Amino acid sequence: MISSRTIKKRVIQYGADICGVAPVARFSDAPKGFHPCDIYPDCRSAVVFASHFPLGTLQARTNAPYTLVRNKMVEKVDWISFHASDELETKGVVSVPIPSADPYEYWDTDRNHGRGILSLKHAGVLAGLGVLGKNTLLMNERFGNMIWLGAILVSIDLEPDPIASYEGCISECTLCIDSCPQHALDGVTIDQKLCRERSNSYTKGGGWVLSCNICRKICPYHEGLLKKQRKKE
Repeated sequence: MISSRTIKKRVIQYGADICGVAPVARFSDAPKGFHPCDIYPDCRSAVVFASHFPLGTLQARTNAPYTLVRNKMVEKVDWISFHASDELETKGVVSVPIPSADPYEYWDTDRNHGRGILSLKHAGVLAGLGVLGKNTLLMNERFGNMIWLGAILVSIDLEPDPIASYEGCISECTLCIDSCPQHALDGVTIDQKLCRERSNSYTKGGGWVLSCNICRKICPYHEGLLKKQRKKE
């Protein structure tokens, strides 16, 4: 039987920077309809991975480069999910790739609130890839919140990774909450309706830009927890 280590190594070879495994039992608190077994009833494990989002996008004076990279990250992570799933099936393992962004099947028009079929940031926590920040982004010790997540659900039991035990946000820090121009953060959740009013911009020519990334950029640990700690030393 193929091992957890082999699968993670292959996902990294496909272009991911980090990869972890969560047994389906860890998803007991998932909302109804968004549990891995609601997607694939025979799921036994979730393989969750991420690719590093280039830091240079936060230094530009325009968010056009950030938008370009975000779109390319979606393509990259979905490509990894597809090819990893395809390869696993040739080895007799049923594998279901999870979209890293769109499409949304769940959409609340009144709240302007969408949900992916699986919460990748929560799956990332359960697979040991990081901890959730007050800006609701997954924070990894190497890459901070500058990561893009993907996942595949598989039909076999795999050796799980330990859940991250390191501290993410500084307890007294409220930079992301205080800096949000929409007041969309409360340290636990995000009001998507308020966020979307500011975060997406459109032009008459059909252009679309992710026009706000303050909660990601303002975080003292957006470059990674370890890097920040080394700077202090």
